[in-house]
Amino acid sequence: MTEEHTSDKGFKERGSRKTIILSVVASLLLALACFIVLALVPAPEGPPLKDPLRSLLTGLGVLGVAAPLCIAGFTLKKRFASSPYYEGGFIATVLNVFGFVCAAAGLACIILAAYDWITQFLEARQ
Repeated sequence: MTEEHTSDKGFKERGSRKTIILSVVASLLLALACFIVLALVPAPEGPPLKDPLRSLLTGLGVLGVAAPLCIAGFTLKKRFASSPYYEGGFIATVLNVFGFVCAAAGLACIILAAYDWITQFLEARQ
């Protein structure tokens, strides 16, 4: 009975590892695609801060960069939880902080894009 339990645990860890790798690769591909499209979109005629499409693509790209940082931080934190040394926990914390800062910046870009679209819609309605 214990052999079955350990084999199930090994299967769950491998499945979890594949899920982590797929989520990291998917988020990095999303970030790369957003930044490539952002580079190919022509420059706006007006002020560059009044372009909601660029802001949305920048926000999605930055969120795509933030996700692997947070995933790596949480994975390292779990891995080094039983370690008596603090280096692993420190590195995990630094990755988490950078990931959360990137996530906050990405969400700010997306919120500003939504605000700009709403104000453009309301101005066009008047």
